[in-house]
Amino acid sequence: MSVLKAPFPWFGGKSKVADLVWSRLGDVSNFIEPFAGSVAVLLRRPADHTGKVETVNDASHFIANFWRAVQHDPAEVAKHADWPVSEADLHARHRWLMQSHIASRSPTLATPAMAPASMPSRHWWKRRTV
Repeated sequence: MSVLKAPFPWFGGKSKVADLVWSRLGDVSNFIEPFAGSVAVLLRRPADHTGKVETVNDASHFIANFWRAVQHDPAEVAKHADWPVSEADLHARHRWLMQSHIASRSPTLATPAMAPASMPSRHWWKRRTV
C-alpha cells in the first residue's frame, strides 16, 4: 500500500514528524488528532497499526466539511478544486469563504451533513496555493 499524504499544505502541519509521532506512540487503540488541519499524522498511520478508534478535531469547520465532502463525493471535490490559480480567483474565493464562514458554521456543528462540494473544494483550492 502506498503512503497516504495530506492533500494540501497546512501551516503548522505535522507531516514531517508524522513517522516520529507513530514511532513514539506505537499502536494505540484510540488515536485523537487534536489539531487536524490536513490530518497528516492520521494519514501516515502505519498499515500494521490496528487502532479501533480514530478521532479528528479541528476548530475550523471548513476542515470538517472538507473531509465530509471527500468521503461523500471525492470526484466532485476534485472537480471544484482543480482550477488554475489566479490572484483574482484567490481573492474572490477567499472573500466568499469568509462571508460563508458565519452562515456555514452553525449547520456544520449541528448536523453531520456536508456543505455543497463547492465550499470545501474552494477551501482546498485556496490551501493548495499557500
